[in-house]
Amino acid sequence: MTDETVQSNGNTVKHRDYLPAERQDMILSLLTRQSVATVSELATLLNTTEITVRRDLTVLSNAGLLKRIRGGAMSVGETPTPDRPSNRMASRDNLATNKPPVQSTQNSIELGPEQPAIGIMLPEPSFFWPEVIEHIRNEASRFGLRVITRESVYEADVREDAILEEMASDPTVCGLMVAPNSHPECAAITWDWIGRSEVPLIVLERDEPMIGSNFVDSVRTNHSYGVRKAATHFLERGHTNIGAAFTQTPTSASIEEGWRQILHESTAINCPFIASQIPPYDTTQVNGVVDNILESGVTAVLVHSDYLAIAIAQALERRGKRIPTDISLISIDGFATPSSRPLTVLRSPAKDLASTALHTLLNRIEEPQTATKHIFVDPTLVDRGSVLDLTR
Repeated sequence: MTDETVQSNGNTVKHRDYLPAERQDMILSLLTRQSVATVSELATLLNTTEITVRRDLTVLSNAGLLKRIRGGAMSVGETPTPDRPSNRMASRDNLATNKPPVQSTQNSIELGPEQPAIGIMLPEPSFFWPEVIEHIRNEASRFGLRVITRESVYEADVREDAILEEMASDPTVCGLMVAPNSHPECAAITWDWIGRSEVPLIVLERDEPMIGSNFVDSVRTNHSYGVRKAATHFLERGHTNIGAAFTQTPTSASIEEGWRQILHESTAINCPFIASQIPPYDTTQVNGVVDNILESGVTAVLVHSDYLAIAIAQALERRGKRIPTDISLISIDGFATPSSRPLTVLRSPAKDLASTALHTLLNRIEEPQTATKHIFVDPTLVDRGSVLDLTR
């Protein structure tokens, strides 16, 4: 069933009804971009009634994933730096001159209308992406480059090729950074456009299709290798009986693959369960993970993402178990952890990733015939004390 809206220009836009899980995903996604959302705002976004929105907020609040406030909801996490809109006037031909910013102040950098631009397409920015964009913007300004951003969405029917074509058709854009949608049908169209792009381009945080002609530079967080830092952190503190739980994100597969590789190559860790594709707002499935934790006797758990880690921590507390006194926990994301529940986290290094991405793209622009490069940046482990030291 769909609802149709006729816009002022006469075009008819179809809005499909979302499943409860889709609505709740979208609410959490919005609250990673802004700290507060109203019920009416969410009802419009989700094409549903305010009563339905309030029910969704209750589900998410009960799971500890947001805070209910009068007339809406507030994020439980740290509020990211918002992405600033960008001025689109520049000249692609001016890139080679490497002109400095026209005006610089202590708090901001303004670029003149003759400056070229980098186009960035990212999916529904979370806590991670705005910080990456801000670092790219700051670094790019040193080269006299502006940054233009466009958002995609985590939906199967989005046409990212149209977004990319719009940016590429702007003569001020001298290069693109892209994080394609992970839905197979949508991704196939996006990767086909990438393969045909005449604008220098790199891919962020995504694996290229196994078969195809898309040989482009990529810069990614080394998730599959990075989980070794979490394993080492656990082992150094005496934890050898460790469970794992993962939600479904574009990077969850590589994280789980890295964990399974550790288990395959080492006998140091006993992992009695690996829970995959667990929605953080699904109370039944979260409680199932907690059942596994308590019944298996693990002393520690590796969790992705932050929202799932928060939900598991809340469910454990309802069973009378505390972190880290009873169960130690490391979360992989590290951007939504509220100050009231500090968790040791494995976090993608936004500044390093941004700098590496920009310089990789600049190298591709300046030397288009060089070999394709795939660069990995290891995540950082931030110790916030949620792993109990059993060796003491």
